[in-house]
Amino acid sequence: MSIEQLGNMTINIPGRDFIQIEKKDDKTHVVFKACHEFTALMNLFKKNFGVDISTWPIPKGNNHSEILIREMILKLQGKWDYPYKDEELCHCRHVSTQTIDEAILNGAHSSDLVSLWTGSSTACGTCKPDVEKIINYRLV
Repeated sequence: MSIEQLGNMTINIPGRDFIQIEKKDDKTHVVFKACHEFTALMNLFKKNFGVDISTWPIPKGNNHSEILIREMILKLQGKWDYPYKDEELCHCRHVSTQTIDEAILNGAHSSDLVSLWTGSSTACGTCKPDVEKIINYRLV
């Protein structure tokens, strides 16, 4: 799947990093407003691997910059398959999937830490396996 099939794409950690990929004049344009770490990593990848992001190697690290670049590359390659599709993940505490994902992107890399930061999995606990699936997917 290409950017033409995906349409415009936005990846965002509110208040932290914003990436927008759009197709203009048969060219893919990337616009981002991000922290120094993300900007430096994007520039390093561009210098080492060229401007076609879909051909970049998948970063293996687990800091937020590498996680976001991994998501961007996988989406451009049509290989992004996020493991949870519903808007709300923790029904007991009414915690959205987005809130849980943002916690993971911001450093909550265990289900206990996600629970502490978001309140998810602290009532009945049936959502804990889904939280763990997201953590495992994000932290490849």
